[in-house]
Amino acid sequence: MSRYEEASDVVYRLLDTIIDERFGNTLRATKIKLLMDSKPKIDKLSNRMTFASIKLTNEVERFLTQDGYNISGLDYIIFINSLVWELADDKNKKRILSHELQHIFIDEKGSYKIVRHDIEDFYAEIEFNKDDAMWGQALSTIAIAKFEQLKAEEKASRK
Repeated sequence: MSRYEEASDVVYRLLDTIIDERFGNTLRATKIKLLMDSKPKIDKLSNRMTFASIKLTNEVERFLTQDGYNISGLDYIIFINSLVWELADDKNKKRILSHELQHIFIDEKGSYKIVRHDIEDFYAEIEFNKDDAMWGQALSTIAIAKFEQLKAEEKASRK
């Protein structure tokens, strides 16, 4: 079984909604692949789980993703932690995707780039999440606890 799986149409529709609501014409033509990743990434120093990450496609990936719809291939790949996604409510799912879209930058020549965080987050996301500033820490705590539980259950079942 592969660690990665294509995101459902529901996730793609949510991505489209967020682009329309928050990014408009800026990202409408950007071609993005959404992959669910079953391997959790936990930063031991901060004890936080990575919810998602974004990658600018390279020349080979753009070539391999060419098809009748994406003639020049995909521009970005967003990897979403499937455990976090399963545990997140609709508002937090929107926050996760919105955050990853903040990393996208298109320069004056039309070239795609990745933008690093302004701070641990993006200033625009702080304002967007002002109703629940600690949502990320809370979701991370729940996801790590669930991951540890699943690991313990798997270990017990092998005995």
